[in-house]
Amino acid sequence: MQRNAGQMTNTADALDSLMQAARGGDQSAYRQFLAEASGRVRAMLARKIGSDSELEDVLQECLIALHQKRHTLDPGRPVGPWMYAIANYKLVDHWRKRGRSRTVLDDEADMAVDADSFADVDVAALLDELPEAQAEAIRMTHIEGMTNKEAAERIGIGTSAMKLRVHRGMNRLKDIVEEREND
Repeated sequence: MQRNAGQMTNTADALDSLMQAARGGDQSAYRQFLAEASGRVRAMLARKIGSDSELEDVLQECLIALHQKRHTLDPGRPVGPWMYAIANYKLVDHWRKRGRSRTVLDDEADMAVDADSFADVDVAALLDELPEAQAEAIRMTHIEGMTNKEAAERIGIGTSAMKLRVHRGMNRLKDIVEEREND
């Protein structure tokens, strides 16, 4: 498991470096960033929806959103969590458009907030407002891209308990965002 965590850090560092160079005007670095992001997002989507024809459609939507929303990325924050959050939102949007319903405690059912709702929101600050167990569950499943089963195994709880933590945490996050929008 240590090796995997190290690989994630190296990947994050590569994405961060490429994005930083791209912001400095390096078009080659931006193309490399999109290629690397495409591979990472494709792997995450494949775990969640399989490798059917819809995967490429959702991947393209994700890459377009990454391009269009790149100005929302705080230069001091890592690229990975921002990228995976956008991918999760686009996946949920896709399912909503197709009329697919997921079980209430599934990974994506909890993401019933439009991607644009979180575009200008500091997700890390929002997660700090949750109980640590819920924040950790959301970080692992919706930011790191782990499945509920993988996240549950990592911290030594049952998959149902992980689903419940994610579900409750996402409901609270939606409430927080709605409260802020109404202020």
